[in-house]
Amino acid sequence: MSTENFRFYIKVRTALNIQARMIYDELYSVYGDRAPFLRTVRRWSKPFREGREEFEDEPRSGRSIIETTSENIE
Repeated sequence: MSTENFRFYIKVRTALNIQARMIYDELYSVYGDRAPFLRTVRRWSKPFREGREEFEDEPRSGRSIIETTSENIE
């Protein structure tokens, strides 16, 4: 399951007033060690409870990703 899928699941379960611990337990029962950590579920659940709609990452400033190819090597 991708990160976006986990976040969407957390968003839906949060909208149903399911607590972060229960969401984590559900994910862990299905995905085991591949499930997000409890602290991650809590971190994502909080903004969804506060009304956040998007579950994708917000753009961040910083160094852009650069690919090394023969064309950009001098």
